[in-house]
Amino acid sequence: MQLCIHTHGIDLTEAIKKQTYQKLELALDRLEGQICDISVTIVDTNGPFLGGVDKACRIEVRIRDQDPIIIEDCDESVDEVIDRITDRLGVVACQRIDICRRTRTQRRGWFQNEPIEKRLD
Repeated sequence: MQLCIHTHGIDLTEAIKKQTYQKLELALDRLEGQICDISVTIVDTNGPFLGGVDKACRIEVRIRDQDPIIIEDCDESVDEVIDRITDRLGVVACQRIDICRRTRTQRRGWFQNEPIEKRLD
């Protein structure tokens, strides 16, 4: 898995790197081995001198043989936006796994539940 963190208008400190990595690791542990790469972009939309809800974060997770997961959010602080967006990412990742499992089970179940006479026709 390759992780790229990009920032604009925000200093990329070791604390931000560490927090981002740890939260992503927790959120995506069920997809381990299926993730190709992760791109995180953190932007201060109105500059470092103005406050407000101006810290935007976008996470894109590329998963082997599936559509990527893309989540965006904004908050007043970088810590808060990273916490919230990675929590949402964990929920979406679990939903994605459940959907894939159900799809495989339904395909397998359809074939196994078919009477042998019908399968030969």
